[in-house]
Amino acid sequence: MTKYYGQGEGQAVTDPAHTLTTKDRFGLVTVEIHGQPYAITDIGMRMLTPREQFRAQGFPDSYIIDRGADGTPIPKTHQTQKCGNSVCPPVAKALVEANCAHLKGL
Repeated sequence: MTKYYGQGEGQAVTDPAHTLTTKDRFGLVTVEIHGQPYAITDIGMRMLTPREQFRAQGFPDSYIIDRGADGTPIPKTHQTQKCGNSVCPPVAKALVEANCAHLKGL
C-alpha cells in the first residue's frame, strides 16, 4: 500500500493503516505475474475506494457508508471525508474498555 502526498511512500498491507485523511491519499500496488514479483518503472495508481478505506480503519463491511440516515446517497468524496474524520472502531472499543470496564453489566 502506498500513501500519496506528491510522492509515494509505502507501507506493508499487513501493517495497520496509517492515519487516513479526508482526501484520497492511499493506493494499492501489487505486481506479480505467474507467482513472480516484478519491478515496474512506470505504473498507474488506483486510489483506495471509500469501502477499502473504511475496512483499513477496522469498520465492518456491514457499516453503511454510501447513504445518509434519510437514505440520500453520499458522494464518494464525502465518504472519504467521513472516513478521514472517523475514529476507528477497534480504538474506540479499546478506549471504552480501558476507561469504563466498571460499567460492564450494569
